[in-house]
Amino acid sequence: MRIPTLVVAVFFASILPSSEVWSQANKGAKPGPLADDNVRYTIIEGGLLSDLPSEAIWRETRQGGKTVSATLDLCYSASPLSNRKERFVVALRPEGGKLSGTGQSEPDRTPVAVSLVRKQNGTTFSLEGTITRGSKVDEVAASDLSDMSEIEFRDQLVREEEIVDAPEDFTETTPSSIGVRVGSDRLPDLVKALRALNVRVDYSSLLQTCADLRAGNQLVRLAVDPERAPALLAQLKAMPGVLTVGWTPGGYGVERAVRIAAGPWRDGKAIKMDQLAGRISAVLAVALGGTASPPQWDPTTRELTLGFKRPDAAARGLDLTELIELPILIGPDKPNGAEHLVIWIGDPQVQTVDEGGGPRLDISGGDHASDEDGAAIDIGGVLATLAKELNGQRFDPEQAAWK
Repeated sequence: MRIPTLVVAVFFASILPSSEVWSQANKGAKPGPLADDNVRYTIIEGGLLSDLPSEAIWRETRQGGKTVSATLDLCYSASPLSNRKERFVVALRPEGGKLSGTGQSEPDRTPVAVSLVRKQNGTTFSLEGTITRGSKVDEVAASDLSDMSEIEFRDQLVREEEIVDAPEDFTETTPSSIGVRVGSDRLPDLVKALRALNVRVDYSSLLQTCADLRAGNQLVRLAVDPERAPALLAQLKAMPGVLTVGWTPGGYGVERAVRIAAGPWRDGKAIKMDQLAGRISAVLAVALGGTASPPQWDPTTRELTLGFKRPDAAARGLDLTELIELPILIGPDKPNGAEHLVIWIGDPQVQTVDEGGGPRLDISGGDHASDEDGAAIDIGGVLATLAKELNGQRFDPEQAAWK
């Protein structure tokens, strides 16, 4: 699913001169096909501000091979170490051999003045001059810039939309992972409402990116108990400013999952989670050759953490112990599905420690879950054992079906 057409139109409106904005607005949200190859675009990564990360879109209009106007859309970090973004869009007109214009940044409304000289160098061009933000003056020296048509630019601009409002099943999305696309001006209201809904919010999704500033909306990522997800989606859809809501991919993949019949593990509509967790823990303890710790539930997402201990076989004869943690997610195989449950297994965490009596080694570098030569966690074998003992199925990616 691609980003909604309206989002693309809003972006184009933000960088078009006012007369063209009016024209687009009167044609509706969908921008029309291009007829003028004299409009060219350049994406500039860095190089325009001396001390701040930035990304810019340069749009220019030519007549007879000469640049007669341009628009600079510059997005940049508020400070060298900040994740907060600022942005301005300034229309530039020829003035004394330069392209100049003024405006202000958003959201801080800092006055901005731009004065640049464009020089053609064969098939590329350069921009030199100054960008003034408040009292800060940046010397611009960007070279080897190449342009593209608006059609080529649109192809780079449009991004894939990750939200799926009504997935057929959870083979590509995760039942605990929710995405909410909200208008930027409504983000504070959404966050205020989320405080009372017992969800986990991805902090990075609360920070506006340059794409968010240009589109005027952003995608907020949530994690929730899969059983509560359908009701939460309905509640979020009714909130002011919410544009799209649905499931998204999460931290669990269907290649590490087992589907089982739900009947033996249901008491009416409720899942007998503690009994199922105990059974999964017992099966995996045998598969891993260890002893199980009591299962732990996350109160917000209902993710299950299973812990195991077993002798460390790599450091042979040293009486060391491997501590293994496996994150588990249990949920339906499809939205509002009742016939099957899926058990997803996340990335294992393994640490070698000394738990012997008397003096103990203080071990560094004992966390080796991701080392190819470290702890051997045979996830395939674990899944095969789980499927066998619970009469379950594995997902066949070639057939795109459970087998």
